[in-house]
Amino acid sequence: MRNTMFDRASLIHLLQTQVSSSSLGSELRPPPSRISAGSKRSSSSTSGSKKDKKEISSTFPQTSRQVKEKSEHVVKLALGGNVVITIAKFLAWLHSGSSAMLSESIHSLVDCGNQTLLLIGIRTAATAPDRHHQYGYGKSIYFWSLVSALGTFWLGAGVSLRNSFSDLLNPTVQLEEITWDVWGVLGISFAIDGSVLYQTFQLLRDSKPRHLTLWEHVRRIRDPTTLAVLLEDSGACLGVVMAIVGIGLSQAFANPMFDSIAGCCISGLLAAMGLALARLNERYLLGQAVEPEIVEGIRKLLMARPGIDNVQSVQSQWIGPYTFAYKAEVDFDGTYLAAKLMERYEDEFLGSARLKEDLPVLLAFYAEDVVRTLEREVREVEREIRALHPEAQFIELEPASKDATAFAIDGHREKMLRELEHVTLNQLLIAIAKNVVKQQQKKDGGEETKKDNSKK
Repeated sequence: MRNTMFDRASLIHLLQTQVSSSSLGSELRPPPSRISAGSKRSSSSTSGSKKDKKEISSTFPQTSRQVKEKSEHVVKLALGGNVVITIAKFLAWLHSGSSAMLSESIHSLVDCGNQTLLLIGIRTAATAPDRHHQYGYGKSIYFWSLVSALGTFWLGAGVSLRNSFSDLLNPTVQLEEITWDVWGVLGISFAIDGSVLYQTFQLLRDSKPRHLTLWEHVRRIRDPTTLAVLLEDSGACLGVVMAIVGIGLSQAFANPMFDSIAGCCISGLLAAMGLALARLNERYLLGQAVEPEIVEGIRKLLMARPGIDNVQSVQSQWIGPYTFAYKAEVDFDGTYLAAKLMERYEDEFLGSARLKEDLPVLLAFYAEDVVRTLEREVREVEREIRALHPEAQFIELEPASKDATAFAIDGHREKMLRELEHVTLNQLLIAIAKNVVKQQQKKDGGEETKKDNSKK
C-alpha cells in the first residue's frame, strides 16, 4: 500500500477526471476495518441520508408554529361558544330548576374559566428566555393547565355532585316548566360544542404523523390546550346527551329521580376529565422524554456526517408543547478535522526553514484551528437538526471520545495502522474537495438561473 499523501494538485486532477464518475461514491466511504476510530461507523451514504431526512420530515406534516396558532384559535373559539352556552344554560336552569341543567351550567362555567387559564398559559409560554429562565417559559402552560384541571375536578365536579345529591334527596325540578326553551338551549349547546369539537379533530388530523393512528396521536398529545378543548367539548356533548336523557326520562315517567341521576353522571364526567388533564400535565412538568423516532432521526443525521464516529448518552426532554432540549455525547473524528485543515497547514509545516524552532508555535496555531473547526462543525450540525426539527431549540453536543485518556499517536505505532490512517485521510480529502466542487457548481447554477430570470 502506498504511503504518500495526496497533494492539492493530485486532488484537483482526481476530481476533474472522476467527479462525475459513479464509482467515486464508493471510494469516499471510510474503510470498514478502520481501527483508530474506536467505534463502528454507521455506513450511511449521501442518498441514504437524504432518504432518512425525507422519511422523518414527512412524519411531521405541519410545523409546530402552524399547530400552535391553530390550537390557540380553537381555544378562543371554544371560550366564545362556552360564554354563550353558560348564559343560556343558567337561564334555562332558573326557569326549570332541573338538576341536570344546573350541572350542565356549572360544566360550561368551569369550561369558560379553564379556557381563560389556558389562554394565559399560551401567552406566558411564548415569553422569550431570560437569565432567570434560560430554557424559556414553555412549561408554564402545563402549570396553568394543571390549575385548570384542578378547577375542573374540585369546582366543576365537586360543586355539581353536591347539588345533584342534594336534589336526589329533595328534588327541585319543575317538570311542568320544562318546555321548548330548555330543549332549545340543549340543542344549541350541542351544536356549538359539536362545531368546536369538529374543528379540534380537524386540527388533530392535520397535525397527525402519517405512521400513527388518530387514537395513538391523541394519546401522545403534548399540547394541554388541545387536549383540554378536546376533552371539554367531548364532555360537553356527552353531558348534553346525558341531560337530554335524564330530563326526558323524568318527563316521560313523571319522576325527578332520573334528572338528579343525570346530574350525578355529569359530575362524574367532569371528575374524569379533570384527572385526565392533571395526568398529562404531571408527565410534562416532571420532564417527558422526546419521542423515540425523533431521537433516532437525529442520531441518523449525526451518524451520516463524515466528521462523527459515534453518538451516545443521549438525553432529551420536552420543555414546552413545541420546544425540546437535546443533549448527546459525540465522538468527533479527528482525522476528518485534520483533512479539513490539511490544505491550510501543509505548506506551513513542510515549508518551514526552521521547523524545530517554529514547531511549538505551529502546533499552537494548529490546535487552536482544530478547536475552531470543531466549533464550526457543531454549529453546522445544530443547523441541520433545527432544519429537520424546528422544535429543537436547545441542543448540547458534548465531545466525548472513547479513548479520551490516551494519545491517538500511541495507538498507531504499527506500520499497518499508520497506512490505514493515510488511506482514511486521503479519502476524506477527496470527499471534502468533491463537496467544495459541488457547492461551487450549485452556486454557479443558481447565479445562471438568476441571470436567465432577469433577462426574461
